[in-house]
Amino acid sequence: MSNLFGRLFLDHPSEVGESYFHHMGAASRYGFRLLGAAMCAFTHALIPALCKTSASDCIKDMAGELHGRTITAREERMRRAGTYDPVI
Repeated sequence: MSNLFGRLFLDHPSEVGESYFHHMGAASRYGFRLLGAAMCAFTHALIPALCKTSASDCIKDMAGELHGRTITAREERMRRAGTYDPVI
């Protein structure tokens, strides 16, 4: 049972160097930003003159931030598997 708990709640946050609660906060912030972007997109759908680039700007910013986190997580998974080579 403890392995299941670790896989569900602890493994991924530790891959990106965070505790469970720190990861919850970071993921929640991304979620709220996405909700804001969605509201801008719906506003733009109704009134095209408003929020012309707001949603896409938000998504581009988040993509850049998440890319760095993705690299960190991939390197940590490789390190744990014993295949990490910083030269590659």
